[in-house]
Amino acid sequence: MGFDNKLGNFLKHEIDAINLHLPKKRVSLSLANKGYHIYVSKDNSQLHLDEKEIEKLLEICPEEKHNEVFLPFLIIRRRDLGQGTYVISGELIDQFMILKVLEKYDGTWVDFIEKPVPKHSTFLYKPDLINLRKALPTSTVIGFA
Repeated sequence: MGFDNKLGNFLKHEIDAINLHLPKKRVSLSLANKGYHIYVSKDNSQLHLDEKEIEKLLEICPEEKHNEVFLPFLIIRRRDLGQGTYVISGELIDQFMILKVLEKYDGTWVDFIEKPVPKHSTFLYKPDLINLRKALPTSTVIGFA
């Protein structure tokens, strides 16, 4: 095994170690609405979703998408995109939901899928992250890539 492979394996191990707080399995918004407010992280911690946050998300999310939105939302720090740059991990509905919470998009879900926002509009920066964590402290989690 060469130096590059050893270094790559070491870095992967380190990134995995700092991401132990990420969920093993996320909870659908539909299940959260039925009272299932707990998810388990990779280090087996039980973490709770706040009911007020769930209610806020239910107001934003189209009803037909409740089974497709999974909590917590994953926000990934991407150093390769520049200092302090984060991306919304997941599907278009996840991007829609986060941008609505941040008030960076004011259209409907139908508008969003018919004319998606440019890719760079889904990048989040430190001020966005601060606002997002204030609005959804239990329904978002930050990961590192």
